[in-house]
Amino acid sequence: MEATQNATVVKMAHLQKSFGDNEVLKDISLTIHKGETVVVLGKSGSGKSVLIKCMVRLLDVDEGKVSILGSDIFSLNRKELNLLRMKIGFLFQGAALYDSLTVRENLEFPLRQSGKPREEIDALVMEVLQSVGLEDAVDLMPSELSGGMRKRIGLARSMILKPEIMLYDEPTTGLDPITAKEISNLILEVQKKYNTTSIIITHDIQCARITANRMLILNNGVFVAEGAFDELKKSEDKLVHSFFE
Repeated sequence: MEATQNATVVKMAHLQKSFGDNEVLKDISLTIHKGETVVVLGKSGSGKSVLIKCMVRLLDVDEGKVSILGSDIFSLNRKELNLLRMKIGFLFQGAALYDSLTVRENLEFPLRQSGKPREEIDALVMEVLQSVGLEDAVDLMPSELSGGMRKRIGLARSMILKPEIMLYDEPTTGLDPITAKEISNLILEVQKKYNTTSIIITHDIQCARITANRMLILNNGVFVAEGAFDELKKSEDKLVHSFFE
């Protein structure tokens, strides 16, 4: 898939993050452009999830800067940060649905403070459900959904505010190979439809193959390789090659 290289959407410079004596991120710099899908590949414990949590200031960094849509996130006050986060969709590993709410109510949740009229909210709910192919699930409870369906509804909820940036934290974890492939293809379809800029954190090489314009491999707190899927697949570096075996 080809991305349209345009304005810089995310810029990280020399991020460092430690937990006690454990250096999780050592010196991370990364620039991401409008409409690009960047996959950060790494093994469990490599710091992938910490990276995106720092990116949206769910965690503070020890050193470094992050600019999102032109704003230095560490200089924003709480109100400004919340406004910026409304432009960012986040799909968590477990989809993070509210078990006591129906699918419709889960999707409406991000819109509660929007002041939008009922008709517009209903239209948005059905639009995102159509995008993930689950219009018929609108009145089901999360307990009635399969793992793959929960991921789809989680994706629909993260898209309902039409974010400019999407963050995916291990979107295919816990899914069988066929469903994982379906979710990966769905991520690609959503990116094309809404022209979102996407960052995908994963250790699933097939997800990376389907979705990535560009890949970075994170190991021991630093990026050890960067390039297109086919480029990295041909690498003779043993560590890089190990992800493709």
